Amino acid sequence: MDIRAHVISLNETRARVWEEGKRLLDDTAGREMSAEERQTWDRLNERLNEIDEQVRSFVAREQREREAAEIREINASIFGEAPKVAAVDPNAELRSFLRSRSGSYEVDIQPVIRERELLRRGGGAAEFRALYGDTGNSGSLVPTTLARSLYEYLEASIAMFRAPTTKITTASGETIEFPYLTAHAIATQVVAQGTTIGGTDPGFAKLGLGAFKYGSLVSVANELLTDAVIDLGAFLGRDMGRALGRVIDADLVVGSGTNEPNGLMTAGSARVKTGGTAITAGYDTLVNAVYSVADEYRMGGSAGWLMADSTAGTIRKLRDGAGGTIGAVLWEPSLTNGLVNGTPDRLLGYPVFTDANVAAQGSNARVLAFGDMSAYYVRQVGNPVIEADASYGFDKDLTTFRAKWRVDGDLIDVNAVTVVLQNV
Repeated sequence: MDIRAHVISLNETRARVWEEGKRLLDDTAGREMSAEERQTWDRLNERLNEIDEQVRSFVAREQREREAAEIREINASIFGEAPKVAAVDPNAELRSFLRSRSGSYEVDIQPVIRERELLRRGGGAAEFRALYGDTGNSGSLVPTTLARSLYEYLEASIAMFRAPTTKITTASGETIEFPYLTAHAIATQVVAQGTTIGGTDPGFAKLGLGAFKYGSLVSVANELLTDAVIDLGAFLGRDMGRALGRVIDADLVVGSGTNEPNGLMTAGSARVKTGGTAITAGYDTLVNAVYSVADEYRMGGSAGWLMADSTAGTIRKLRDGAGGTIGAVLWEPSLTNGLVNGTPDRLLGYPVFTDANVAAQGSNARVLAFGDMSAYYVRQVGNPVIEADASYGFDKDLTTFRAKWRVDGDLIDVNAVTVVLQNV
């Protein structure tokens, strides 16, 4: 399948559905929709959400396949068809671990992260050769199949990994304190020579990031461990990556901050309130959200919206006049949404990100966030670790694998992100 062509076709269908929806909005501008019109709008909006989900799925798949193919090609140009680095097979240790069916195995995803960062910056064979030859890197210089598969699915599952947040990896899990400014220094004008220079000192505070443990269990038939046809590394990476990713994603988005990360939607300052029973407070509320953060956050290049798909569906029909009922439609659909080097949909000129963990519209729900995503820090401790135990499922001839990883997250500057609170 030509995934890129399929995504373009989906976006063209998306555009036609959106135009049909806009015509319905135009016909009902300034008045309430009838029951039949409301049913039609809900059907169109549901179709838009279905297409968005398909696009996200195909784009994640296309990115994994494209990057894997590019890396294979680069590796082949450097090492030949059977790459070797320092005469060490990077998967030998993994195979030995799987055969033993006991003990633990640290999945070194750091080379994968460096590999992906270099690839996405447009690095060529010479830079990859230098990367693989850097003896300062820990672990295998060429990532294992398990490491690549695990990281790919972690990245695909965790919205705060994909968003332009700040990622920090540490070797150990002790609490780390990050200083940040709470108030900038203010200078004074010097009127005459010999005048004492005044001004105020900057204010500082600290953000402490710890390390919360996440785990997943998966049992595998022992026949699979000895079947050479099965790529068990890819299977374990995919299954455990998804399992860890889903729970970590939920905590980084809506975690309470008590015995779990402080999620972006929890940490953000609820400075804007809808004042109604729905998000239909409309244009004024959204504009207030944008201008509730300073221009340094709005203009820094990492500003955007975060919301649930259902909230995005409601906002699609808002306009810029008469409480959102007449005037120009605020939503700006993108024909290249999801494509490599494409652009996401935009709202008031800023990209829109959706995540299933953001609260849907409801009483006192935190339904929207806007601001500088890079102010949210994601702390990762080392690498995921996989442990094996043949006794847990001995009666069923199974070997059980347990994946563990420690992660934390918090907003370093509460002024950088505003949350829209409904029904207050």
